[in-house]
Amino acid sequence: MRALLVVFTILGLSPRVAFAQGGPPAGTPKEPAAAQAPAAAQAPAAAQGDEGDEGEDGDADAPAAPNGKGAAAAGASPEEAAQPVPTLAPTEAELARGQPVARVVIAGNRRISADDIRAYLGTARVGKPFTPEGLSRDVRELWDSGFFEDVEVDLTRRDDGVHLRILVRERPNIKTIEFDGNQNISAEDLTEALSVEVKTGTILSYNAIRRGIQKLRDKYAEEGYFLAEVSYETVPQRDNEVLLRFKIKEHERVTVRRVTFIGNNNIPDAELREVMITGQGSFFDFGTGGAFRQDAFERDVLVLSALYYDRGFLSVQIATPRVMLTPDRTGIEVTLTINEGPRYRIRQMRVYERDAEGKEIEPIGGRRRLREMVRAKSGDWFNRAELAADLGRIQTMYRDEGYANVEAPPATDLDPERQEVDIIVAIRRNQPIKIGRIEIRGNTKTRDKVIRREMEVLEEQLFSESKLERSKRRITMLGYFERVDISTEQGDDAEHINVNVEIVEKPTGTFQVGAGFSSIENFIATAQVQQQNLFGRGQSLSLQAQISGLRQLIDVRFFEPYLFDTQFSAAISAYDQLRVYNDFSQTSLGGALTLGYPIIQPELRVALTYTLESNQISTQTTSTLFGTAAAVNFFQSVPLANVYNDGITSSIRPTITYDTRNNQLFPSAGIFIQGSVELASKYLGSEQQFVRFRNTARFYYPIRDWLVFKVNSEAGVVTSPSPEGVPIFARFFLGGILDLRGFLLRSVGPRLTLNQTLDPNARPFNNGTNIGGNLMYYQNAELEFTILEQVGIRGVIFTDLGNAWNLERNYCEANPASPFSATNPCFTPSSLLNVRTSWGVGLRWFSPLGPLRFEYGFPFSPLPYEQPSRFEFTIGNFF
Repeated sequence: MRALLVVFTILGLSPRVAFAQGGPPAGTPKEPAAAQAPAAAQAPAAAQGDEGDEGEDGDADAPAAPNGKGAAAAGASPEEAAQPVPTLAPTEAELARGQPVARVVIAGNRRISADDIRAYLGTARVGKPFTPEGLSRDVRELWDSGFFEDVEVDLTRRDDGVHLRILVRERPNIKTIEFDGNQNISAEDLTEALSVEVKTGTILSYNAIRRGIQKLRDKYAEEGYFLAEVSYETVPQRDNEVLLRFKIKEHERVTVRRVTFIGNNNIPDAELREVMITGQGSFFDFGTGGAFRQDAFERDVLVLSALYYDRGFLSVQIATPRVMLTPDRTGIEVTLTINEGPRYRIRQMRVYERDAEGKEIEPIGGRRRLREMVRAKSGDWFNRAELAADLGRIQTMYRDEGYANVEAPPATDLDPERQEVDIIVAIRRNQPIKIGRIEIRGNTKTRDKVIRREMEVLEEQLFSESKLERSKRRITMLGYFERVDISTEQGDDAEHINVNVEIVEKPTGTFQVGAGFSSIENFIATAQVQQQNLFGRGQSLSLQAQISGLRQLIDVRFFEPYLFDTQFSAAISAYDQLRVYNDFSQTSLGGALTLGYPIIQPELRVALTYTLESNQISTQTTSTLFGTAAAVNFFQSVPLANVYNDGITSSIRPTITYDTRNNQLFPSAGIFIQGSVELASKYLGSEQQFVRFRNTARFYYPIRDWLVFKVNSEAGVVTSPSPEGVPIFARFFLGGILDLRGFLLRSVGPRLTLNQTLDPNARPFNNGTNIGGNLMYYQNAELEFTILEQVGIRGVIFTDLGNAWNLERNYCEANPASPFSATNPCFTPSSLLNVRTSWGVGLRWFSPLGPLRFEYGFPFSPLPYEQPSRFEFTIGNFF
């Protein structure tokens, strides 16, 4: 038996393989020198190494000696020529070639199992014939796995074959990843960007670390920090683990200074910049072009190409943009080179339908209707967006008839010489498709029934794309879900398609709190607890309370959108409230019942509300279920009896509502219009008689993803057949955070000047008293923009306008006119121009408890007794 050590040592980044050399084992007789030379000469070149190759190359042209040895060099003496050529003895690995591998031992591994290591071995397996080349490949595979810092192999030849001992030294494990120097990007975001390459609990890999560093630089580049530097260090820990720390130098943020276009002869620079994100800063970039983001820039290149396609430039090419840092290294300049190419006109436009055999057939609606749905005609400039929109309408028409797999691919044939294009659209309707299963996923609280009743498609009905889109809009409008996705997939057979409704629920309970101060009421607190999706049934239940020294209210409301599983909706409310104003107090105890029905589901609805309540108007102490409170009234000695009428009010109020908002709770698109007429008549058992008209219109338009323009307006008129006029509780009072911001609550409107006593020569009260108006109008215009989208913080800039006017002559003729035109109780048509205006700014936080509003209002022309500004806050959405 012969034994010798063969060592494979891998250090650094590439393996270095060494075969240890040595003589025969003890006890083996030496062979004569003359006998060793032929043996060495017969050794394979792989065992002789580079020296053998060099000798062979150097003597390639020398004649062979009769005995097979090379001839002596020219000029050599006979003694030198007679000396034998030196050779190397074969390595132990060469001597083991062809012998079977008898045993393989894995040593040094701690975390990686021996079986996992053996999986990398191809030749070094028990029973396989041994070859040095195969062993080298196996060692290379182990090294390339990235798990080891060192690999050694011991080889021993024995009677039963080759015994191998593979000794490995594992690379350390990453215990913790830390970031040092990151000020503008959180460690969580950096960890997420790094996780593709490097994670805690994995084997330390320097190649992966280098790739991870590039990922971190890319993350900083996305935020505009192109000069960010990232390095790393490893800190050894116990149990062959390391702490991996990335050191970051962020430097200043790099902004886009200028975007330059070259070659745009037909579309001006301003129009190209308008469709780009790059170079357009947000509200908080303070005049700079905003940060450069690679993903946004790639999107811009695609949008520019699409813009040219829409203008007919079908051969446009946009070269690779050039991005250069400015000399001060705080900004970049972007240059885009555009090769517009020719502009194409439409030579032929043909749209038709064919069957499976390619024959033309009559399309749905007829050939004329089909052609009229495409606006493009011969001689027009080609417009890809317009053509795509028209073909989309055609496909929708077919899909609404059940042909879900309709095909309408446009084929274009360019004629560069004449700069014309032929467009052929061959429609194939394929077979009609029915709805298979409707699967609802993601609803852990909301019952399937609540979602299914908003669906306009049913199982086994023909497929309809428009109905699916309306179904999604109706489910979204419920306001119960953060996201609603409707997708389709192949059904159980070719004639069916399954519909998947995937939702993400959000909290539907809100707790609204508001607080404020006034010189009369001191501190005011309001609270409302509301559940929009009660027990997941789609019902709504709310409890509202207002508590202060002079105001107390409790109101309970319940709403059922589908009464007894019909299209009728029902709402019921009960309330008990005490309202103590500057000049009177009002106690109301009653309730209301509402029935509704959709005329056009879900946009147009009608409703009828019956209200029965008992109203008490007083200038004295008043009590409710909450206790008693004394009215602070400056006119107790001069009560306005005709205004302070009270008693039973029984009224009906029909309402019609048109609503296309994308979300009922937090809309960002759509319109809301509502009109109502409330009639309180003696024929309904009412002691108070009046007719009150109210109209509300709201408009929402998303200018950008982060910017929404919103308008809210409301107008109202109330009259009474009674000679006493409209009771004060049915009149309109404006002012405060819910209508005209910047003004004191219920302080805007006509004011009546009264003396402190019945003596006509008595001193009048300062500023008079607000008696409310018969006619009212106000509007709010807002620009709502995103500040921190992740936490739901938005800003708002607003302007408000409105006023209330008195139409009843008895108040105008009974007292001297107010010195201010905006509060004069005497109405003329020109009084409509006397409106109160304000502007302001605010913050809104969509917190888990509900939307918080902090708003600061500034009247444009405050009256002498009004404050120049007013700060208010509440929890709850405005409109």
